[in-house]
Amino acid sequence: MRIVGITLPENKRVEYALTALYGIGISTARTILKDAKVDVAKKSKDLTADEENAIRTIVESIKIE
Repeated sequence: MRIVGITLPENKRVEYALTALYGIGISTARTILKDAKVDVAKKSKDLTADEENAIRTIVESIKIE
């Protein structure tokens, strides 16, 4: 899964994989997953296309400072 030009690690839980993105820590990643209604225990490779799109939409709307 790619978000904002970064490929997320496939074998990690999504909550930890999202921390590969600049400005996203574990608490922000958990908030993103909660808003996207995605289980934090899922691995990146197990996400459905709809879940990926929901996460991508939320991440792209976040303003990182």
